[in-house]
Amino acid sequence: MCRHRVIVLIAVHFMVMAQGATLNTVRRSEPELSFVENIYVRLSGACRAIMDLSHSVSLTQVDMIRTLKIIQLDGSTMRTFPINEAFVNLTKPAMFDITKQVKIIIHGYKDSSQSAVPLELAKSYNSKGMFNVFLVDAEDMMNKRYITCVHNARLIGKRLANLLANLENFGANADDFHLLGISLGAHIAGWAGKYFRLYKRRSIGRITGLDPAGPCFSHAYSDQRLDKSDALYVDVLHSNRLVQGIIEPLGHADFYINGGGPNQPGCMMPSCSHLRAAQVYTESVTTPKSFVGIRCQSWKHFEANACEKNMYAVLGYGSSTTSRGLYYLRTSGSPPFGLGMEGTKIVGPTFESWLRTLNIA
Repeated sequence: MCRHRVIVLIAVHFMVMAQGATLNTVRRSEPELSFVENIYVRLSGACRAIMDLSHSVSLTQVDMIRTLKIIQLDGSTMRTFPINEAFVNLTKPAMFDITKQVKIIIHGYKDSSQSAVPLELAKSYNSKGMFNVFLVDAEDMMNKRYITCVHNARLIGKRLANLLANLENFGANADDFHLLGISLGAHIAGWAGKYFRLYKRRSIGRITGLDPAGPCFSHAYSDQRLDKSDALYVDVLHSNRLVQGIIEPLGHADFYINGGGPNQPGCMMPSCSHLRAAQVYTESVTTPKSFVGIRCQSWKHFEANACEKNMYAVLGYGSSTTSRGLYYLRTSGSPPFGLGMEGTKIVGPTFESWLRTLNIA
């Protein structure tokens, strides 16, 4: 009992230190944060402090890494390889085409590669017949306490980077590697990008963050979460900020769907809004250029139709790697979500926007 009390006291000490340090950083760099945003940042700092404490006295989960799997979609064929056997199998004749781009979808917390959202995204790319399409299955490592899964994200990213480095040695082009991470999977993608650069002294081509997880990550240092330095082009979709999604921009281009949340039209539960980013991206693969954002300072500016004139960017599949800045757009509340250019402007108050103001939609 005494030992547990000591651990709790140390944890509280770290929480207070982290909260103070984080808040000071925020006040210097983000003076416009609201009261709620400041609380969210404090809680994220406390989460990181607890994670550091709990894992400084535990063994690294080497055995858990062996549970990682790589799923390959190849036309109508789906193949599963343990991560430690993936490279040997993928480099067999006719298994991996080094001339094609590589799309790797990474699921999030309490999820798996076979759940609807990541699988539909992978299938949408696979249906085009022009990509090497893979899913990372880290179900065993993403099915623990959230703080443990945050710790595991780094281990997963490191092991994935090792596979990518070996594939590049085999003849693949690093510029063709595109990682798409959902929620906590977005930070796994970030770690993969960091470690790949460490191994190869160059960056992978692209990382797409689909509403990157916010708890433990908001206002963390760039070496602790997904960052635009992790790939040549990093694009981020925000749909559930202040709840499950991160609150600040992370990429070269950040797209705020219906203001980035916290609520999305047609959603009643936070998980619905959180996964909307991935659903929107999937639709963009099947219907390119159906989502267009306009560069804007904030959602308030967007609602006032006071954005930068003619500064548009395509979200998702057709996104240009030259896109830079913050982009805002509207979508519908049910599929098909894309509104094309109509989504770049407010045409008047809607019943859905009124409900969102009251936080009941």
